[in-house]
Amino acid sequence: MLKNFKPVSLILFAGALCLPKTYAETTPVRPEVNFSQQNGKVTGTVEDEFGPVAGASVVVKGTTNGNITDMDGNFTLEGVNNGDIIQVSFIGYATQEIQYTGQASLQIKLAEDTQKLDEVVVTALGMKRSTKALGYAMTEMKGDDLNKNVINPVSALQGKVAGVEISGSDGGMFGSSKILIRGASTLGANNQPIYVVDGVILDNGIKDGDPEYSTTDADYGNELKNLNPDDFESISVLKGAAATALYGSRGLNGAVVITTKSGKGMNGLGINFSQTVGIDHMYKQPNLQYEYGPGQYAGNVSYGQTDGSGNYYKWDNIGQFMLNSAGQHTLIGASGRHWGPKYDGSAIEMWDGSMGVYSPYKNNMKDAYDLGVNSNTNISVSGSNEKTSFYTSLSYKYANGTLPNNSFQRLSFMAKASHKITNKVELEASINFANSNPKNAQPNIGEYFVDTNLGPFGGLYDTRHWRTRYKGSHGGLASSAYGDEYANIPGIGLWWNIFENEYSQKETSVRPGLILNVDILDWLKFRAEGNYNYYYKRHESKQPGTGYANTKTGYYALGLYNKEQTNFNAMFTVNKQVGDWNFGGFLRGEYYNNFEQTMSMNTNGGLVIPNQYFIENSINQISYSGKVQYEKRMLSVAFQASASWRDQVFVDVTGRNDWSSSLVYSDTHGNYSYFYPSVNGSWLISSTFRDQLPEWVSFAKVRGSWAQVGNDTEAYIINSAYSLNTSTTANGSNIYALELPTKAYSQDLKPERKNAWEIGLDWRFINNRIGLDLTYYKENTKDQIMTIDVPYVSGISQQLINAGNIQNKGIEIALNTTPYQNDDWQWDLNFTYTKNTSKIVELHENVADYITLDGQVSGGNFRIGSVAKVGESYGLLMTDSKPKVDKATGLPILDATTQYGAMHAMYYKRSGTAEIIGSLVPDFLGSVNTTLRYKDWSLSASFDMRFGGYIASYGDRYGTAYGMTETSLKWRDSEHGGMTYTSIWDGQTYHDGLIPVGLVEGGTSLPLPDGTTYTVADGGETYQALYDKGLVDPQHGSAWHFFSNGWSQGTINDSWYKKLNYIALRELSLSYRVPKTFCEKFHAKNLSLSFTGRNLGYLLNSMPNKSNPESVRGTSASEFRVRSFSGLTASYMFTLNVGF
Repeated sequence: MLKNFKPVSLILFAGALCLPKTYAETTPVRPEVNFSQQNGKVTGTVEDEFGPVAGASVVVKGTTNGNITDMDGNFTLEGVNNGDIIQVSFIGYATQEIQYTGQASLQIKLAEDTQKLDEVVVTALGMKRSTKALGYAMTEMKGDDLNKNVINPVSALQGKVAGVEISGSDGGMFGSSKILIRGASTLGANNQPIYVVDGVILDNGIKDGDPEYSTTDADYGNELKNLNPDDFESISVLKGAAATALYGSRGLNGAVVITTKSGKGMNGLGINFSQTVGIDHMYKQPNLQYEYGPGQYAGNVSYGQTDGSGNYYKWDNIGQFMLNSAGQHTLIGASGRHWGPKYDGSAIEMWDGSMGVYSPYKNNMKDAYDLGVNSNTNISVSGSNEKTSFYTSLSYKYANGTLPNNSFQRLSFMAKASHKITNKVELEASINFANSNPKNAQPNIGEYFVDTNLGPFGGLYDTRHWRTRYKGSHGGLASSAYGDEYANIPGIGLWWNIFENEYSQKETSVRPGLILNVDILDWLKFRAEGNYNYYYKRHESKQPGTGYANTKTGYYALGLYNKEQTNFNAMFTVNKQVGDWNFGGFLRGEYYNNFEQTMSMNTNGGLVIPNQYFIENSINQISYSGKVQYEKRMLSVAFQASASWRDQVFVDVTGRNDWSSSLVYSDTHGNYSYFYPSVNGSWLISSTFRDQLPEWVSFAKVRGSWAQVGNDTEAYIINSAYSLNTSTTANGSNIYALELPTKAYSQDLKPERKNAWEIGLDWRFINNRIGLDLTYYKENTKDQIMTIDVPYVSGISQQLINAGNIQNKGIEIALNTTPYQNDDWQWDLNFTYTKNTSKIVELHENVADYITLDGQVSGGNFRIGSVAKVGESYGLLMTDSKPKVDKATGLPILDATTQYGAMHAMYYKRSGTAEIIGSLVPDFLGSVNTTLRYKDWSLSASFDMRFGGYIASYGDRYGTAYGMTETSLKWRDSEHGGMTYTSIWDGQTYHDGLIPVGLVEGGTSLPLPDGTTYTVADGGETYQALYDKGLVDPQHGSAWHFFSNGWSQGTINDSWYKKLNYIALRELSLSYRVPKTFCEKFHAKNLSLSFTGRNLGYLLNSMPNKSNPESVRGTSASEFRVRSFSGLTASYMFTLNVGF
């Protein structure tokens, strides 16, 4: 493990060790506040459950005699009279009052005030608001409460926020995460919320993968992986339209607002160092079968022994081996399908010609993975006084994946400072920098264990032995054309790609910002802000030639991408108290400009000089491309007007108007100006009726809101244009041609618009030990921007239009409880529940029946599509491959002709008609989080769950068809439910029979062993009836699985198409706060240790062969297909955190 620690970690750690001395020399003396000499003197210490509290106010009640605690929580008061009340307060804590009776010293422990902690949260545009004033649902998580040892910070929110669906993809450790708030609002693939970091909107792009035809779809994530979670002060999840209305045409899908630390509110200098080391362990592979080896399914055996007539025993699949020229059992030339003989320990020729043992290597898929190692080092220095505050951090993260050459590095730096130029003018400045390097995205290894088109590896494959044997002696990929020893080993191309090819991506993110705050009057403030987001990435791909001695092959590519985003805004804010009323609000103007460009080039036809990587080394003419894209400008004006009465009733009205360049046509007309209003209110019933409510009601609030938000288009997509094509003739000259567009564009395109309302309540009981937050919402998104297929007329096959109406409605519940609490113990138990129902209310009149969102209803490897169909759920799943059903009997119809004559095999016919088979939308989501605290120890666990919504698994389908998975064992022998019978065809006894539940259609002619035929009666006959008459054998289990799941004729069945249910043990953590007395020995303020396990397993997993249930390809909202056949990987990490 030590070899994986990088020098940056050591430098940061050494720096932290040197900082205590610097801190001791530079800590300023904190001046006392309004000290007046009186009689007695008292000293003391103020602490919370974590240690000393710096900056707490300690005053003699009713006087100006007071002081503030220093960095160690110490204070001194002089001139205190006997009987005086000493009042101790600090933001977020319940104020304590102690009567002075001559004590020389006081030890005061502050307790968190739950109600007060909830009072101020960060909302849209980064504005801090009191939660009691909010008329909509939102959730704020403190940065210190989240797991920081993650590459994508969104994953740390999983299972913690009601109304939010968060799941990983199959992209590996730096891949994207899917986050969906209150269902899908648009028919477009991207339904992700916007991510706002200190006012800067970051890329929220999705990974729209290709599970139909791509084994691996490399996912390198988005901008979020360049954020340092150690810098997060809070993360606010804004869910409804009222919460995001101030983001206007970018707030359709919700918002995740991240606020970073600033150093404000503390006193003096503070230094914090944290070090995390961890491992990633693939602890469980999917359920593969290790009982039977290579061989064809019954009816297709054309190898092994022969009878007296020289015929193979074509149905004796479990009794026949492939034989070499010496008559020995061999793997060379053997089928990759695993319907063959049972493993028996006999001798067999291996793929390289050596002799081996016919015994399986169990867990050989798990053996393909290494132990991943990761570390995260962070050091921050912060401080403040009356005029100046600052926060700065330096962080280095390194992760080595569970597969060779898969790694990630990130170096990040942040600095923030504020200074009061005068009592009324404050200037803030910040800079964020990150440099990351994701390398070699994780491939889909699991498919090589189930798909015969790629191998498969099978039970005889000793992964650790064979994975390094893929080269020929000449240096290229082993090939039988050159007599290479390893040419026949399955999957050698996979290991070549992993060990020899290299794809490296470098990313740089720079975000400077400047803010000016001016207090014009006591009730009027001005704020101006400017920030800039520069995001740059480049990639380099090197692929050695796979040909003989690496010649005439190989590949090299370069690519560049950069984005420049500029934001300016200015805002006037008012807040005025008039009697029982308080009035507030703001007026804000914004300027936003986005510019992106991309360039790429690559070799073609191989490399002239093998293994030399430069573009001019291309055998054929190089390919290149480059363009300026997504240049977009937006001007906006927003306002908010708020009023409250006696701090009990609150009303907010907001409005925002956007002027967007993306909806301006080439002749300058367009619907580029749009207005988004909202209104929300709340009522604190517990304040109004305090005397009438029972004492056990601690807090009661009701709320409601209505709002409109929208979504415009990306730049350049509304104007049609010719395409320029260039062709090169044989003599090298170019021919140029123009191509007409095949898509027609509406000349009156408008932004999508969501109309939403919600109501909710927030009630707390028994001194806030029970809290219930409940929300009901209903949202309709109209004027969907969609592309529809139209009859091919005049070269037009598609239209881009406004149409459609998607409705989402649902309920969100958060229940927070403290079942037990005393001086030493506290047990917290929290629950969330989310149920969203979606419906396609309307589509365009030119849509014949439905619009395909993802997949293919009548093609591809899955033959399932998620669609939008009027009156049905978003993400409705349809297929033409349901078993065809006889209307009279309701039984599935068997195909008794296509394969029966040659193989005696039957299987269900496909219906051939598009039919509904379910929906990808979950029935509900839930989570359970619990924490048990004992003094300085804390043990916490979090579970999240999903019930409902269908998925389709490629690996489970073809793994069952080819005999690789555990589900393929069904009916294979008597032990697994197979019937024992004597065949009417060859007189042999078999143990793999099954009687299909189905109907053979009337009029079908069935061949019989004596050469005659039997004609099935009109109306059809069941397979059972035909078997009872002695006309058919039971079906062989191997052939039934193959044809029921194969590409050409397979039908939908629960071997691979399942309703997804899971309960995940997401996180388990044990932490310890070291006592202050020990910390003082090395001049530390606090020290904590924690051990955390993440993604530890599933209490429930409905995947057919227990593969990873959270590995849907990509992060599109309409995706349901699982291409990766992946196991379960857990992370274990140890963290040391010390403050000075």
